[in-house]
Amino acid sequence: MASPEETLKQIQKALRPYIKPREEASQIRRVLALHLDACLEEATAIGPLSLVEANKPAHTSTSRGLQKEYLDALNANIRARAEFKACRKQMNPRRKEPTPDEPPKVDYLQEHLATLSLQKKHDRLLAVERHLDLLSQKPAASPSFLEPEKMFRDSRPLPNVPKDVVTALALNNSNPASSQLKDLIHQLERHVLRAKLQLKREEQLLEEVKSRTTVSPGTVSNHAKFEALNRTRTELINWIETELSAAGDGASSPGDPTPYDQTDMALLDEHIAGIKSKYRHYVEARKSLLHLVSQSSKPVIKPRTEATPQPPPPAANPPPPPPSSHLLAPYLEKLLAVAREQKGLIAQKSHLHATVTKQLKETRQALDRLAEESQLIPAHPMPGGRRHNPSASGGGGLGVSEPTTTLDASARVQPWVFAAESAKIAALEAVADKIEEGQAALDKSMGVLAEIDNQLLKGDEEEEEEAGGKGAGEESDIWLAEGKPGGKAAGAVKKSLTREKVKPKAERDVFELLDGTLGLLRSEGGTTP
Repeated sequence: MASPEETLKQIQKALRPYIKPREEASQIRRVLALHLDACLEEATAIGPLSLVEANKPAHTSTSRGLQKEYLDALNANIRARAEFKACRKQMNPRRKEPTPDEPPKVDYLQEHLATLSLQKKHDRLLAVERHLDLLSQKPAASPSFLEPEKMFRDSRPLPNVPKDVVTALALNNSNPASSQLKDLIHQLERHVLRAKLQLKREEQLLEEVKSRTTVSPGTVSNHAKFEALNRTRTELINWIETELSAAGDGASSPGDPTPYDQTDMALLDEHIAGIKSKYRHYVEARKSLLHLVSQSSKPVIKPRTEATPQPPPPAANPPPPPPSSHLLAPYLEKLLAVAREQKGLIAQKSHLHATVTKQLKETRQALDRLAEESQLIPAHPMPGGRRHNPSASGGGGLGVSEPTTTLDASARVQPWVFAAESAKIAALEAVADKIEEGQAALDKSMGVLAEIDNQLLKGDEEEEEEAGGKGAGEESDIWLAEGKPGGKAAGAVKKSLTREKVKPKAERDVFELLDGTLGLLRSEGGTTP
């Protein structure tokens, strides 16, 4: 008897020509429909082929073309199936024909496939259970497996720090200026060599511990460890970027020494010392945090001295110590909150420092540019001062504090203040000189006008005297002519004529007399302001 797989392959091979994908079947239907439409030649079909019953023969009298061939093939199929059923009845008369109301028979192939899948799943579960049983038999499953005293009982203690290293560090910390460069290089090389040797020893100890321990289980999951390490890395990167931005905003190019070099160096040393202390605190906090996170999964290697003997192992396994995670959780939350607050304060301080530094830098650049373009400062230079070199402190200094930049800005503003005061005083002096010159010219012109007025008054008096003498003679003549006929009229006419002659002379003013002689007066008296 063939196996079920071979039977399945034979069935698939026999049904392969008749089983087609859904897209291909729909494409075949569309092609057949187009072909039928072309054969009908825009004539209405007698009846749709989808309504033809597969059990009853169809009438082909009204059909033609491919439709008639299809119906003939359908009738032949119906007759063949009827003959097949009759043959089956003759071969097996006891077999009952399935009625449409009866449920379909069970598919043995699907049942066999389901049985195989369940068998595979059962085998996998058995393998998992078997390996769990094996792991439970390992010594790592016991509560006392991760005790450091038992785990590192046979390991060698860590080496002590040499005395010369401690002495050299103490000397360097006490008097760093006296150490020479070569001594520092030699000490650094010795430290690097010792660190490499100690690293090799620790790696050997780690390999020995790994060889003795089969599994290193821990209560902390890998996801929690990954999150803690990722958060620590993010905090470190943010802190480094903040410090670099705070230090880089005040970076300057080398130039001429300024009078504030000593103050800048002192402030720079203080700034570097503050950064070192912050970084040292950060490293200590990071180490403590990593120690707390990995405390339950990674044992701490405690050195064992030769003088103190190891206590004998206890006869019975002591009860495991109670977990201390619930005691550390609130402190860790507070530490994280304080760290976030400090981070926010540092970020705000760095932002304010960067903003103030940027504004001061722009102010210095604007003052330098205006000083170069100004004509007031060269005209009124400040005595005892020198012009500031913009290239010497154009970008500021590394770690320069705000008081230094404020002094620098005030030093740049002082020449402007002095030049403005000098220009104001010079303008007031020039105005005073012009006023004095104008007053002198005005006094001189007033004297000339007074002389002209005196001359005009003298001329008027002489004319009046002459006119008075003539009038007296005429008046005597008038009195003599009164007895004559027409004497009154003649006297009145003469009097009116003398009045008309004298009146224009009395009404003449100064400006009428000066008409035509203004240039001569100006040439004599000088120009007025």
